[in-house]
Amino acid sequence: MSTFNSKTSALDVAQKHSSRITDKTVLITGVTLGSIGEATARAFAHGGAATIIITGRDRTKLANALSTLAEAYPKTTFRPLMLNLSSTKAVQDAANEILKDEAIPQLDFVIANAGINGFDAPRTETADGIELHFGVNHLAHYLLVKLLLPKIKAAAAKNPPGMTRIIIVSSGQCFASPIRFSDWNFEKALNDVPDAEKPKWAPLASALGLPQEAGVFQANIAYSQSKTANILTAVQLNKLLATEGIYSFALSPGLVNSNAGKRVMPKMKEESLKKLGEPKTLEQGAATTLVAATDPDLKPDDGVYFADCQPAMKKCPPFASDPVAAEKLWLLSDEILGSRG
Repeated sequence: MSTFNSKTSALDVAQKHSSRITDKTVLITGVTLGSIGEATARAFAHGGAATIIITGRDRTKLANALSTLAEAYPKTTFRPLMLNLSSTKAVQDAANEILKDEAIPQLDFVIANAGINGFDAPRTETADGIELHFGVNHLAHYLLVKLLLPKIKAAAAKNPPGMTRIIIVSSGQCFASPIRFSDWNFEKALNDVPDAEKPKWAPLASALGLPQEAGVFQANIAYSQSKTANILTAVQLNKLLATEGIYSFALSPGLVNSNAGKRVMPKMKEESLKKLGEPKTLEQGAATTLVAATDPDLKPDDGVYFADCQPAMKKCPPFASDPVAAEKLWLLSDEILGSRG
């Protein structure tokens, strides 16, 4: 891992750790052409994965990704899975489809890659009445992982300890918001929460070139809360599953020249873009995911958050790795989903 950095390609990581990938089964959410998810799927196929389950909510886009990937890597079986992360029922249906599929006896790697960032959009809800960022980026993946645990544990029973992994793609923007336990659904004014839960608007506005005055709702803060939730989920998953040989890590892919990045970057000030540096290629954007998933030396006790292919706990705010907050979020997530059937 010491030789990897922000310029490393996911293909190079997969090549180095191919012995950890060969003949394995991988599930990756959010695989469309031109996305980090596509680059992640390519890297796992390059490393010799036997089966890669690719998910998407658009049937046509998913079919296009399937065709392109299958042509490039004919030795890997690409299995499409319709998955709408903005609907609890759709997540349950997708998970049940995998659980019932006898051709998939186990899941060695689950990559929670999909996500949305409204940037400057108004508040929007999922089909279940949940603020969209929290619902899609956190709760849907939380539910998906919990439902798929039987097949994840089946892999852990056969793999060396720690080589069955759940990887959650977070963001460096996690620094801008703790979990708003008193208002997780953003139904109050932005600052109408206890001091410990208030957003870090000023540094976020400076980093992204946003207006200095925050409004009643800010999609960027909602996004930030969901990315903090991603890291806390990895913390709690390790508490619950590490002793069974299942490790979980979270990461920031950085600024990537992906479909999502191309939508966001034009809205940012030129000065801010210069500070962030040249955007990564798709392969560079997926590299940290491959490191977190395959590096044999990683252990949760050494830290769960990575960036630029390296441990990055110094860049992770304390509220995003606090085990007390992680357990509290886990219980809150159960409560939210339970109240919505």
